[in-house]
Amino acid sequence: MNDELLKTTLHQVHINANAKLVPFAGWDMPIQYSSILKECNAVRNKSGIFDVSHMGRFMISGPKSALALDKILSIDPNLLKEGQGKYNLICNSDGGIIDDCIVYKIAKEEFLLIPNASNSDKVYKWIKQNTKDLDFNIDIITSNTSMIALQGPESLRILNDVIPNMPEIKRFRFIEHQFQSTKMIIARTGYTGEDGVEIILENSIAINFWQSLKNKGATECGLGARDVLRLEAALPLHGNEITEQTNPFEAKLKMFVQLDRSNYLINDTLTKIKSEGLTKKIVGFEVQGRNIARSHNQILDQNNNVIGEVTSGSFSPTLQKSIGLAYIKKEFTEIDSEVTINIRTKSIPAKIIKTPFYKRS
Repeated sequence: MNDELLKTTLHQVHINANAKLVPFAGWDMPIQYSSILKECNAVRNKSGIFDVSHMGRFMISGPKSALALDKILSIDPNLLKEGQGKYNLICNSDGGIIDDCIVYKIAKEEFLLIPNASNSDKVYKWIKQNTKDLDFNIDIITSNTSMIALQGPESLRILNDVIPNMPEIKRFRFIEHQFQSTKMIIARTGYTGEDGVEIILENSIAINFWQSLKNKGATECGLGARDVLRLEAALPLHGNEITEQTNPFEAKLKMFVQLDRSNYLINDTLTKIKSEGLTKKIVGFEVQGRNIARSHNQILDQNNNVIGEVTSGSFSPTLQKSIGLAYIKKEFTEIDSEVTINIRTKSIPAKIIKTPFYKRS
C-alpha cells in the first residue's frame, strides 16, 4: 500500500471489510468488496453505500459568491432556490470541459460546489484565476468532512431507519440536518441511475453512520460497481466522455448550459461552438456477444474507415449484455446503425442504441 496516497476517514472500515483497495485520483480507495456483479445487483434491487469522500467539497460564500459562480459555471446560480442543487459544467476558454460538478445553494450568499477528486485542484485554480477582484471566499472542506452515497430503491427506507422522522427531500434538493449533535447535508442526488442520497457529514460520526447504514441493510460497494452503474445510466465520466478536448454539445449536455449571460466567461465561445454545429456526437452502443469494448478502441464503418472511438465499455450485469459509449462522426449516429469495433485485434459487430441503457421504473 502506498503511504503517500490520501486516505478517507472510512479507510480502516474498508480494510476491515477486506475490500480491494486501489490508487484513484491520489486516494487509496475501495474498488470492490465482494464482487462488482453482486454490488451492482444490490444497488439495482436493494441498496448500496459508497465512500465518495475523495470528491472535492468547496464552500463558496460572501457578497460576490453568486457573481463568481455566474462567471464560472455553465448554469446561472442566481436561478437556484435555497435548498436546490444543479448539475453543471466548468469549461475552459476554448469551451472544453475542465470538470462536471454539482452546485448546491445553501443561502443567498453561500454555495457548496462538488468537483471530481481528480479535478479539484484544477477547478480551484480556474475559479481563483478568473475571479480575482471579487469579494468572496472558497473554503475547501474536503479533508474535515466525509461523503457517503446511499443508492438504490431501498435507500430512503434505510435512511429513515437510521434517522427517524426524516423530512421528505425532492430530487436535486437537499436539507441541512442535525444528527448526534453534528450537522449533515443530505442531498437527493447520485451517480448510479437509482434513487438515493449523498450525505456530507463530519468525520467524527462517519464510521458510526456507515456502520448504521450497513446494519440496516445497505451493501458496501466500491468504485468498480459505481462505474458500471453510471455507465448503465449513460452518465458521463470526466476523463472518458468529457475532457478538456470535448464541448458540452457533442457530449449531449446542452441542457446544462445556459447561454445569453453577460457575466459568463465562456458565453461567446460556447455560443459560437453551438452555431457551428457538430462534427461528432456521443452515442450508446451494444456489442454482439460477450466481447467488452474498452476506452480508445476504434470504431469502423462498413468500409473499415475509422469513424470514432470508444470512451467507456463494460458488461452490464443489469441488462446482461455488453454496452458502451463512444464519440462517432455525426453522420453515423442513427439509432440501429451497424458498426464494427476493434477489440483486441478482432473486428466485433456492434449496433448504435438509445441511451440511457438502463432507466429505473
